[in-house]
Amino acid sequence: MANTTNSERFSLKEKKRERGLLYVTLLLLFLSLVVAIIYAVLHQQIDQEREVKQYAELVNMQTKIITELSSVGADLIYYSHSDLAIATLSSPEKTALDYLTSLMYKISSLQKRYDQIRLFDIQGNEIIRIDQNSDFSLQQVPQTKLQNKSERYYFKNALTLQPGQIYTSQFDLNKERGKVEYPIKPMIRFATPIHSKKGELLGAGIINYSGNKILQIITELNVHKGDQVSLVNSDGYYLKGDDAKKEWGFMFPEGEQFLFSDEHPELWKKMQGNKSGKVITADGEYYFSSFNLSPSPSFAIVNSEHVFLVMHVPKTIINDELLLLIKGLTLGFLFIAPVFLILGWILANSQVEQAWLVQKLSFEARHDALTGLYNRKAIVDYLNKNIGISRRRNSSLSVGFIDVNDLKMMNDRYGHDAGDELIKGVAAVINISIRESDFAARIGGDEFLIVFIDCDEDSANIIMQRIQSIYCSLGLIKTGKKWSMSFGCTELLSKEDTVETMIERADSAMYKQKTYLKKLKGSEAAS
Repeated sequence: MANTTNSERFSLKEKKRERGLLYVTLLLLFLSLVVAIIYAVLHQQIDQEREVKQYAELVNMQTKIITELSSVGADLIYYSHSDLAIATLSSPEKTALDYLTSLMYKISSLQKRYDQIRLFDIQGNEIIRIDQNSDFSLQQVPQTKLQNKSERYYFKNALTLQPGQIYTSQFDLNKERGKVEYPIKPMIRFATPIHSKKGELLGAGIINYSGNKILQIITELNVHKGDQVSLVNSDGYYLKGDDAKKEWGFMFPEGEQFLFSDEHPELWKKMQGNKSGKVITADGEYYFSSFNLSPSPSFAIVNSEHVFLVMHVPKTIINDELLLLIKGLTLGFLFIAPVFLILGWILANSQVEQAWLVQKLSFEARHDALTGLYNRKAIVDYLNKNIGISRRRNSSLSVGFIDVNDLKMMNDRYGHDAGDELIKGVAAVINISIRESDFAARIGGDEFLIVFIDCDEDSANIIMQRIQSIYCSLGLIKTGKKWSMSFGCTELLSKEDTVETMIERADSAMYKQKTYLKKLKGSEAAS
C-alpha cells in the first residue's frame, strides 16, 4: 500500500511538472507570438507613417513653391495687362509711364524677390526696368542705360503667345556677357505679351524671378533630421543637392558633370512618367514627386519646366527606428508589457480619432463648404478682435466687400454649377492675391468680405483692383468671357466704428460701384 501511495504521489508530481512545463511553454509561445505580431504590425506601421510623412513633406514643398510662383504670375499679369501698360506703350504721353513705373517699383519693393521687373515695346526696347541690388535695395535704370533685348529667347517667345498666356523659362543661372554670374543667381523668367484692347500686339512684360526663394523653401520645409532632399530637372541634372559641387552641371559644360540620373539609374527610370513614387535601395528609401515650375493652373502657362523633388531617407535612420522598436518590445516582453502596449495603442487611436472629429467639426463651423474660405461668423469675430488690436496699436485696418456680378443670371441661364464656378473663381483669386495675415470669408451667396491688417483704404483698393483684374482674366481663360465683380473698401475711422458700420460702409461703396457699372453698361448698350 505504501508502494502504491508512493507511485501515485510520483505520478501526481510528474503530471504537475509536465502540465506546468506545458503551460509555461504555451505562455512563452503566446507571449512570443504576441511580440512577433506586435513587431510585424508596428514595423509595417512605422514604414507607412514614414511614407505618409515623406509624401506629405514633398507635397508641402511642392504646394509652397507653386503658391510662390502663382504670386509671381499674378504680379506679372497685374501690371502687364493693366490700362497703364497699354497706355504707356500706345501713347507718347509721360503720365501713364510715370504711374506705371511707380506701380512696378511698388510691386518690387513689396516682393523683395524679383531681380528685375521690366516693360518692353514691340521692338524689344526696355521702356521701364527696375533692378534689385544685392542688398535688396531697388534701382530704376535710367532711360540712357535701357537696352534692346529683341534677340533674347524669352522676349521672342513672349511675343508668340496669345493674350493672357505666360511664358516661363528654364530654371538656370543668370549669365552676364555669356558667362555665369558670381555669386551664382538662380533665375526663372516670366513673360507675357501685352495687347491693346483691340488686340494689337504692343510689347511684353517680363519678371526675372530669383530662384533662391525656391531653394530656400525646400531647405526650410525639410524638417526631418537626416533626410536629404534634391531638386532635379528633366534632364537629370541637380538644381539642389547634398553637395554644391554637383549642382547646375548643365551650366558648366567644360567641368565635371554630375547627373542624378547616372547616380541613381533605377530610381531615375521609375521617375519617368510618374507623378510620385517610392523606391527602396540598399542605401535607404527614395521618395519623389514631379511637377512643373509654374504658377497654378488658374493661369495659361506655356513652356513650364518639369522638375522632380526627391527625398532620401538613409538606411541608418530606418535601422535606428527598427532598433528602437526591438529594444522597446524586448523590455515589454520582459515586463509583460505587450498587453499594456496594446491597450495604449487602442486608447491612442481613439484619442486621435476623437481629436480629428473635433477638429473637423470646428473647421466646418467656421468655413464655407463651397469655397473653403471662412464664413460670416468667423470673419465677424476676427474683424471685431482686430478692431481692438488696431486701436491699441494705432495701426491701419481695412475691409473690402465683394459682390459677384451676374450670378443669378448665370444660375438661371446655365445652371448652378456654372454659378458655383463664378464663386469658386473669386475664392481662388482672393487666395493668391491677399497676404497670409489677411482674412477672407464668403458671407453670402455672392458676397465676400476681406479684412486687411496694417493696410489703409488706398492700399486695400489697389489689392481689390488686382483681384478684379485677375478675376476678369480668369473668366476669359475658363469661359472665353470676362467675369465681373463689384467691390468697395473702407478703413477703420472713428472710435465709434464697429464691425457693422465698417461692413455697411464697404457694402455701400460696393453698391455705388455696381450702380455705376450698370449705368455705364446701359449707356454703352444704348450707344
